[in-house]
Parts: sequence; C-alpha cells; structure tokens
Amino acid sequence: MQPSPVKTFMIRVVLWLPVCFAAWYYMRGVIGLPTFFISDALMTAWLPDFIKDIEFKGHLLNVVLQFEPPANLKVPEGQKAELLFTVNSLAYGYSIPLYTALILATPDEERAKWIHWIIGFVILVLAQTWGVSAEILMTLLFKLDAAMSAQLGFSAYQKELVALAYQFGYLILPAVTPLVLWIGFHQAFIGQLVPGIHGKFSR
Repeated sequence: MQPSPVKTFMIRVVLWLPVCFAAWYYMRGVIGLPTFFISDALMTAWLPDFIKDIEFKGHLLNVVLQFEPPANLKVPEGQKAELLFTVNSLAYGYSIPLYTALILATPDEERAKWIHWIIGFVILVLAQTWGVSAEILMTLLFKLDAAMSAQLGFSAYQKELVALAYQFGYLILPAVTPLVLWIGFHQAFIGQLVPGIHGKFSR
C-alpha cells in the first residue's frame, strides 16, 4: 500500500527541515546581511538623533544609541551619552529555512522553485526586518531609563502600536508568512494533495 500524497509530502518536509536549518545557521552571517542593511538604513534615518549606528556582528545587531544624558549621569559638557544593546536577528529569521524546506519538498520545475524561493526570500527578509526594527523600538521605549525613553517623544497611543508591532513581528510573521507564501504559489499542488480544496482557494 502506497502512502498518501499528504504523508509523502510531509515526510519530505521533515527530511529537508534539519538540512535547511543547519545551512541557515551555518550561513547566518551572509543570510542576515539584507536584514542588517535595511534595518540600519531605516532606523538611523528615522531616528538619527538617537540611533548613532547599527553594527553587524553576524546574526547579532549591535544598536549604538546616543542620548542627552539624564541629570544623574555625569557626562562631559557638550557630549551625549552612548549606550549599546544587541538584537538577535535569528529570532525573526527561522521562516527562511522553513520556507526553503517547503519549496524543496514540493515537486516542481527547477526554474519555478528558484523563482518562488527568491520572491519568498525577499518577502521573508522584509518580515524579519519588521521584527528586528520593532524590537529596537521596544527596547528604546520600554527597557531604557524613563528619562531617556521620554526623549523619543512617543505618545501612549504610539507606544501601544509599537508593542503590537513587536508581538506581530515576533509571534505571527515568522511562523505564518512562509506558509502563506507557499500556499499562494502552490494552489494546484495543494489541490492534488487534497482533492476539492483547489476550488476553494481559487474563489
């Protein structure tokens, strides 16, 4: 008795997952570059008076801050206080090996696989950038000294939006985005796995 198409596909995904995650972790320094460049350009342009620089340390991003020093902090006159914290971009990037495993496990033409993967990679990098940027804002607003955070000038409503953006970028985007992309690209294949479902996606 031959296994069902769904079971065969799931076995392929399970076999590809450790390979993809190992390759992703081994190449994390290279794969993390696009997220670094976008996050660095975005955050330093948005908050140039507060974010002095973002340093690339493989999958770790060191955010260098500059603030007007609080009254209780002694800093030479005319200078700003500097502070550094680190964001782990891997926490938002596991969607990439997950999506890669789904693409590799799906029977398709080689050219189509590459096209789907490249488009998906770009979108997943943007989703990862969302998560990294939201964590940077969360740290600025909720984890620094209140006097320093107040210098950003965010309202209570804006702070709530940042908190929601962080939760969305940490809990939802990395897990859901690769599945949505894969479903969007492979409706015909899903129809073969589960007869009758393709029509529902097409409506």
